[in-house]
Amino acid sequence: MKLIKIDPPDRSFSRWLTDEEVGQVLANSRGWRLGSDGSVVAGTMRKLTVAPSLAALGAAASANRWISRPVRAGSDGSGPTHMMWGVFEARTDAEVAALVAASGP
Repeated sequence: MKLIKIDPPDRSFSRWLTDEEVGQVLANSRGWRLGSDGSVVAGTMRKLTVAPSLAALGAAASANRWISRPVRAGSDGSGPTHMMWGVFEARTDAEVAALVAASGP
């Protein structure tokens, strides 16, 4: 499996980010890579699949409150995105993978 570096999105995370962009920010902060099948992979020697996609990682971040999106009247629930770095960084790669799997469809 060829691994590709994940760069952060062009927009700041103080702006509205999609689930995929949130996944990009989180994966980039941990140095995770994108697998050839689109999955998010931790490690280079012993590869651990963390999430099936960047969007799934972002959706799990929202479900597990690693990010905050204030709700506004008439809004779809997305809003300025705030990363809860301490909550996210306190988790090991395996814990994140388990929480993403539990949040999945």
